[in-house]
Amino acid sequence: MAWSCGIVGLPNAGKSTLFKAITALDVTIESYPFSTIDPNKAAVPLQDRRLETLAAQCASSKITPAVIQVVDVAGLVKGASRGEGLGNQFLGELREADLLIHVVAGFDCGFDPEADLSFRAAIVNIELGLADLDTVSKRKQKVLAKSKSGAKQAFCEAAFLDRLAAHLNYGAPARLYPLRPEEKAIYNALFLLTAKQMIYVLNQPEENLTDAPPATLARLAEDAKSPVFTLCARLEAEITELPAAERAVFLDEYGLKESRVQLLLKECYNLLGLITFYTVKGTEARAWIVPAGTRAIEAAAKVHSDMARGFINVEVLPWEGMLEAGSTAGARDRGFLRVEGRDYPVRDGDVLLFRFRN
Repeated sequence: MAWSCGIVGLPNAGKSTLFKAITALDVTIESYPFSTIDPNKAAVPLQDRRLETLAAQCASSKITPAVIQVVDVAGLVKGASRGEGLGNQFLGELREADLLIHVVAGFDCGFDPEADLSFRAAIVNIELGLADLDTVSKRKQKVLAKSKSGAKQAFCEAAFLDRLAAHLNYGAPARLYPLRPEEKAIYNALFLLTAKQMIYVLNQPEENLTDAPPATLARLAEDAKSPVFTLCARLEAEITELPAAERAVFLDEYGLKESRVQLLLKECYNLLGLITFYTVKGTEARAWIVPAGTRAIEAAAKVHSDMARGFINVEVLPWEGMLEAGSTAGARDRGFLRVEGRDYPVRDGDVLLFRFRN
């Protein structure tokens, strides 16, 4: 399972430029609506200094980082939920994403130079909400057909859909709906767009890069329980085109210690509640991302189904212990390695060695 982020926003907000900055791929970038005809997709490896250090200490010749999939779709316009523009065609591409990166232009993007940034952001949110209302309505029609036979479960589901529709009609995202335990399975099966975590990315001109987000946008994000992240997508895209040796100098000229895109990916990672564990097998050092709270048996299944099926136990080496010992053998000599069972909650930075029966 790969974790994924979908990029949304109005046309010309800088979505494709941000996609290029994230993925270092050449994509079509034009200053007019609908230049993105097909969705851009890429699997983006996450920079991980811990993995690089682990590989060096274990003399691993192959390094396999964790990846996050990113998809960029056409800009959403007012009426997208009713089929206006091209963005509506690709809403389906976003339904299986785990998180939405909502790009808001902090410059004149040709939409309405007088419009407040929060108003621009609200247009996209409204269209996502309307698309969700349509999903809920279609689901209810199917449920009502079943309820005619007197099925109690169908009546309960219809009541839940009514409550959810009222919540969406109020303008609130589905992720803020006070979900009851018995509603969770139905809710998850709807794949609602506003149920996903969202991060607002304010795409500023480079001269305004250090400016705080406008208060109205900050309030909109706060009400939606979403963070606001500021960057200059064009500047970040330029950085990806530079040789690695020149990037630090370029960043320093703009007062940046590291790429804002890398910080954005870390923010997405944290919003999704993910952690990273590591394995070393033969010549390969590899990073794996899983939700916080994942048990050892579930982590084993992530690596290979045979490991979970024949699971015996797992040797756990905290990252800090590996760093101090300098090698797996040194960590074992110092007693840093410990044996845990199938229900051990994997922690961020754990180096895991699974023992299993073939």
